[in-house]
Amino acid sequence: MKNFNVLLAIGIIATAIACNNNPKTNSSETQSESTADTPAEVVVHDYLKEGNKGIGPVSSFTQPAFDQAVADEGNKLFIVKCTMCHEYAEDKLGPALKGVTKKRTPEWILNLMLNTEEMFEKDADALAIKDDFPSMMVSLGLNEQEAISILEYLRQEDTKTK
Repeated sequence: MKNFNVLLAIGIIATAIACNNNPKTNSSETQSESTADTPAEVVVHDYLKEGNKGIGPVSSFTQPAFDQAVADEGNKLFIVKCTMCHEYAEDKLGPALKGVTKKRTPEWILNLMLNTEEMFEKDADALAIKDDFPSMMVSLGLNEQEAISILEYLRQEDTKTK
């Protein structure tokens, strides 16, 4: 049974990587035109500046310029750490993450990833989510840069959707 689970996990990861291997889209919202000499600049939406910041180590967040390498690393981490419970477009064990960077502040999202247990004990927004799903999110053991990478991947994905 353990070998089957390992093979299944490898298959899921390989499929997800294959499906997400092309981070560029044709959307005019996410890219500006490029010339033969200059690569296209990816433009993504701004993070929310107002709203609940959550409880945890991140009290403020300065939005960096979009970095495709950071988003790509976040995609890999999302596949390994998050897809067991989350899908981007539909609920699974946890809520769908589509649009999360347009609904929540980056501080709240980062604090949820970095300080999961306390957020689900004390944060009103996290408690409201907890009531809608059968199991509670567990700590992923991420460091702050890994959480920022996942956040940037989610922001890139949210730019692709209207």
